[in-house]
Amino acid sequence: MTAETERVVIDGREIAVAPGTTILEAARRLGIEIPTLCHVEGPEPSASCFLCCVQVEGRRALSPSCAMPVADGMVVETAGDDVRASRKMALELLLSDHAGDCVAPCAVRCPAGLDVPGFVREIAAGIPGDAMDVLFETLSLPGTLGRVCPRLCEESCRRCDHDEPLAIAALHRWAADENGRARASREPSAAPASGKSVGIVGAGPAGLTAAFYLLRQGHAAVLYDAQPLPGGMLRYGIPAYRLPRAALDAEIAVIRRLGAGFRMGRRWGRDFTLADLRREHDAVFVAIGAQRSRAMGCAGDELALAGLDFLERVAKGDPPPLGASVIVIGGGNTAMDAARTALRLGVSEVRLLYRRTRHEMPCLMEEVEEAEAEGVELECLIAPEYLARHDGGGERKLRLVCHRMELGEVDASGRRRPQPIPGARQEFSCDTVIAATGQAVEVELAEREGLDVHTWGIRADARTLATSLPGVFAGGDGVLGADFAVRAVAAGRLAAAAIGQYLRGEPVVGLPAEANVAMHPIDDEERAALFRAIERRPRAAADMLDPAQRRDSFAEVDGGLTPVQALDESRRCLSCGCRQAEAGCSLRDLATQLGADPTRFLGARRRFERDTSHPDIVYEPGKCILCDACVRIAAEAGEEIGLAIVGRGFDVAVGVPFDRPLAEGLRKVAQRCAAACPTGALTLRTARACDLESCGVSRGAGSLVRLRALTPG
Repeated sequence: MTAETERVVIDGREIAVAPGTTILEAARRLGIEIPTLCHVEGPEPSASCFLCCVQVEGRRALSPSCAMPVADGMVVETAGDDVRASRKMALELLLSDHAGDCVAPCAVRCPAGLDVPGFVREIAAGIPGDAMDVLFETLSLPGTLGRVCPRLCEESCRRCDHDEPLAIAALHRWAADENGRARASREPSAAPASGKSVGIVGAGPAGLTAAFYLLRQGHAAVLYDAQPLPGGMLRYGIPAYRLPRAALDAEIAVIRRLGAGFRMGRRWGRDFTLADLRREHDAVFVAIGAQRSRAMGCAGDELALAGLDFLERVAKGDPPPLGASVIVIGGGNTAMDAARTALRLGVSEVRLLYRRTRHEMPCLMEEVEEAEAEGVELECLIAPEYLARHDGGGERKLRLVCHRMELGEVDASGRRRPQPIPGARQEFSCDTVIAATGQAVEVELAEREGLDVHTWGIRADARTLATSLPGVFAGGDGVLGADFAVRAVAAGRLAAAAIGQYLRGEPVVGLPAEANVAMHPIDDEERAALFRAIERRPRAAADMLDPAQRRDSFAEVDGGLTPVQALDESRRCLSCGCRQAEAGCSLRDLATQLGADPTRFLGARRRFERDTSHPDIVYEPGKCILCDACVRIAAEAGEEIGLAIVGRGFDVAVGVPFDRPLAEGLRKVAQRCAAACPTGALTLRTARACDLESCGVSRGAGSLVRLRALTPG
């Protein structure tokens, strides 16, 4: 051995390197990746993050590999239990006071995991086709869900604290409708055929979505359904005035063009068994939905029409005779749909009875308001006691006797439990009663076929949707019980991921779960910082069909956004969530890999701040981990003022000396500093909606963003 080399053994592999070479450099030459957040090629190492720690034989303490030079005969272990535990703790400490959101609050709330800022950004930039690419990553039916989704995402929109939430559902409905009208519409493509096939029981939102994502992986997908046309509850449980059949059919047509096979009019248990499907296909997904209506639970409830059965008959063009007066029991979307449908069938008097108050109704409040505008009479705190036939002036009528109710203690649903007021009753006479008091899953057949079941549906693993039968997966309402269509879509995508892993012979783990930091709660000072440069702007309001016209047809009530409204609304988006997440955040990636818990050391955190004064970059000091990479880069580049670690104690931060503006501290290497920042504290301005000049956010001159014009069609 010569004096010019040192021999070191790293993870059992020997290498000879020049004196002064660090352990990190030697490991990289061997192809051994040691994580680090603070290391930057060129400037002197700082060893501040300690993520690169390793175990050197003969030393009790762990050592930072980025700063420790090798020594001849050194033996190093880079991935032992102690090393991993130390790295994990270092990450958890760094995350404990991180003042920022990895993912926008709206996207976190979306059951399907839609990248809301991502698709909205493309609309704001005038490229609805690119918005569709983002939408198709998580939503197979963006136009349909844009019409019927409960919009949980909008409840978490940051603008709720400023003016009004972004019209997220209306925007992805607009993007889908615009794409359908375009001369060259944007559609996903199927991967090369894998030679594997999946049988899907049920062609509702979960089954359609599973087929969509399985086909994109290259697997054949065949859907079996008892109904004559696909769509499930979307077609047979939601009236056309909310979801026009043309809009639904257009999205199903995309799945057909991907290569899905449809075997309609085929009922599970009558025309095929699970055993049949398991012989014919390599895997099976059971997506049967919850299509059994619950009875009212009172004497005489057999005299009532079931809400789902009523809506299905109307959808098939065979509405039952209703008479002149109808009472609907229930407070969910099915009850509202039944009441509003009855009006459209010519019923002169429709009354809806609900056992709790308006505030507790599970349907969207706008559904209640629209129903009342159309003429539905709503009575709350009333529940049926019994239903019977009687003669009313020579006509055969129904007599409904009800209890008046009051709210008691909070029950398992989180709402106050309704209870009868002793002696308080009310009686109604009507031609028809429609019971829309909930739906249930028909689990008896599933149990006979060998699937484990529980009270409300088929038993399936929450992470993978695997059932008790090998190669059989289940999801959607058939597992969860009656729920929103967007959750069924989410289940379909999860099933496709898990089934794909199963078909490839990989461990079945479902969709990856990334570490996520959420900045909450937000106090008044931070709220002011968030909205300081944001002007108040009203939410776009679609044209609605006049209530007087609605009762005469099943025409769509909500006219949707115009192109101008969609463009303007998209520019209200604050593009919440970390900019660095799009390019790959090292802090988040490592936290995910090591299973770090961002809440382990949760306590007081730094306050949210944002400096947008620089023309090329954005600085959020609450995300800074004081790795001083930017300080070293600026010094090496000879910035006249540069950056420094300023302050003391808990107020220490990176800043420009002498309280000068960021643009004066970083004249030459701002973009390089942003590229080196491991946490998103320094990020480049991008084509985000909030960076567009017309979005109502004040900023310094020189933004890199250029607005692309909207080209209709």
